[in-house]
Amino acid sequence: MPWFLLATISALLSAAAAVLQKKSLLQTRALPFAFVLSFVIMLLSVVFLAGVDALDVPPLVLALLVGKSLVGGTAFLCVMMSLEGGQISTVLPLMGLTPAMTAVLSFLLTGETMTWTEWVGLAVMMTGVYLVEWKPEGRGTWAARVQTVLTERRLIILALLLFAVSSVADKLLVSTHKTDPRLVLVYQHVVFCLLFGGMLLLRKVPVGEVVRQARRQLPLFLVIALVTIGYRYAQLEATRLAPVALVLAVKRTSIVYASLLGGKIFADDRLGLRLAGAALIVAAGFIILRNVG
Repeated sequence: MPWFLLATISALLSAAAAVLQKKSLLQTRALPFAFVLSFVIMLLSVVFLAGVDALDVPPLVLALLVGKSLVGGTAFLCVMMSLEGGQISTVLPLMGLTPAMTAVLSFLLTGETMTWTEWVGLAVMMTGVYLVEWKPEGRGTWAARVQTVLTERRLIILALLLFAVSSVADKLLVSTHKTDPRLVLVYQHVVFCLLFGGMLLLRKVPVGEVVRQARRQLPLFLVIALVTIGYRYAQLEATRLAPVALVLAVKRTSIVYASLLGGKIFADDRLGLRLAGAALIVAAGFIILRNVG
């Protein structure tokens, strides 16, 4: 199957997962939600191990698997915490900022020259962010407004950085080390469970509370788990066939789908403006990455 089609399937399933996640987070806190969902996905994804030797993993690959899963799990939790307290049409569009962050960091840290198309893409993306974050009651200087956005969206900014690292690790695993995507999927959720379970223990969250929440929303958790397995597996398969940056650019179209559907379902305010901003952010990602081979 062509990588573009796989990435598009991943985007559609990712949008559906985001809407369902927001629905569940209206009744469940982010950390218990992340643990239960990861546990259900881990159990369901075991079927992928048929015909795969899950124990025959080289030490370097295992270390990369564990490391990237810890990074990805932390990023996922940051997004769920943001989604728990924020509107879906505000939180998700900001997840499309990775290309701009990568280009700017390369420019500042390595002195790598930015092309004119990258500058154009950056300007388009910042316009999109302005539309997403615009508030009619906004006051103060531009610097003050930027500081407010950075403070309010610090979890999303951290998630962006961590997801970028995790995506590069995915490329190393499935392309460079030829690791079976099914193996990546299963190991990832084993680590997720250990990570979130450890956090629950540290926060002394009662086991009974987690179990009650899981039972109350079990059908929804099952649907989210199946959809999540689908979009992550499709993304891994697409990453094996094409540059990770291009796959992520297509995958980010999920931002527009989820913002539209979720914004309608949850009655987000200023939805039209935020959809315009989301569309600009996604389009800017393609502009910035258009020369990636």
